[in-house]
Amino acid sequence: MTTETLSPLRCHDFIEAFSQGMAELEGLSVAESRPYCEALYARLAAPLADDVTASDETLHSDDGHVIALRRFRPTLDEPRKDGCVVYLHGGSWQIGSLDSHQGVASSLAALLNREVISVDYRLLPEASYQQALMDCDVAVRKLAPVAIVGDSAGGRLVMDVSRLHHKDLIDKLSDETDRTGKARSPYVLGLIYPPMDPIMHLTADDITTLGPSAPLLSREEIVDMWQLVAQGDPSRSYLMTPPHSRQAPAQVIEVLSVEHDPLTAPLETAVATWKAQGAEVGYHCATGMVHAALHAHHELPEMGIAWQAFCHALDRRLCALD
Repeated sequence: MTTETLSPLRCHDFIEAFSQGMAELEGLSVAESRPYCEALYARLAAPLADDVTASDETLHSDDGHVIALRRFRPTLDEPRKDGCVVYLHGGSWQIGSLDSHQGVASSLAALLNREVISVDYRLLPEASYQQALMDCDVAVRKLAPVAIVGDSAGGRLVMDVSRLHHKDLIDKLSDETDRTGKARSPYVLGLIYPPMDPIMHLTADDITTLGPSAPLLSREEIVDMWQLVAQGDPSRSYLMTPPHSRQAPAQVIEVLSVEHDPLTAPLETAVATWKAQGAEVGYHCATGMVHAALHAHHELPEMGIAWQAFCHALDRRLCALD
């Protein structure tokens, strides 16, 4: 696939600028590349949303690690007081920060008119996936959000955190069941092009589990990402059972994908499966867009439209819980 087949022209420009920035990282270690990645996001990503204020704080993970948080509070209208939203950023579990993704997190706060708290979980390869998941789990338990939203690698963490809580939900909410007798999750999930079940190598048959490579994300990069997770996580905490594509991670989910992304095909398969199981799942796809385009939702019309539709649908889900 070539970038010339994608539209509009502004998406082509975004792809070129992002690709050039990433090409400068060739030969650098993950740790060495992070400052350059932060600078790239600073150039291309959306700024802090208007009428949103940010403040930083910390909490401690179960093993004593200090987790940085950033609270984004809407200021234009009276914000809703009935619960916050936890946001988990993307970056292949190796890069990304409170700064690099504050354009997305603050926009989410503005569109929901609700406080959004971004979590600076530990990154690979210095930490294991188990430790990253622990940080996110602690944040969700202590902050008690009404929704958990994550993009890309953060979307996978959202699903894994939800599965960690599944047994507790059955035990603690046994007297709060719906008409089918299933315990209701206390929060809504917002998933933005997340990686689904682990894929450790590519074969001809993998076309059924990964779509074709696209600008800014190839099938090989997804495999490399999962291999790094596996090498550093002997607990195999990333291998939740049953696989994500076969069982809904929550009862109420909103999903956002992009047209050109190898992760979209397995995500759409999962959405269909979850709906068949009775989960309430809304699905939105940004036409002509690519992985990472969410960062430029302020400049890419198709991405902006899909992003707003996703946030408004998520808002309706949350209002329905009141």
